[in-house]
Amino acid sequence: MKPVTIHHPGTPVTAQPPDRLVALADGLSDPQVTQCGITATADGRWALYVTVPADTTVPIASIEQRAEGFPVVYEAALHGPVRAGPAYPGRNP
Repeated sequence: MKPVTIHHPGTPVTAQPPDRLVALADGLSDPQVTQCGITATADGRWALYVTVPADTTVPIASIEQRAEGFPVVYEAALHGPVRAGPAYPGRNP
């Protein structure tokens, strides 16, 4: 399976993520992971969020094991930097 192109998080069921999940996200390091953080699944559960190259096969066993039972959301990393454009195109400042 390939990572999702765009993750659409749901509304978290609690106001703050569990401390254990925060610690996991802060300490996660893996050669296949571009970025790591915290998100909510579509049904509102707190989850570990990782971006990986678009051609990576997921789930990644080592990440799943380190997630300690928390869901893991894999999103495909962008191929290049995000292009920023003017806030109001065609409008003179």
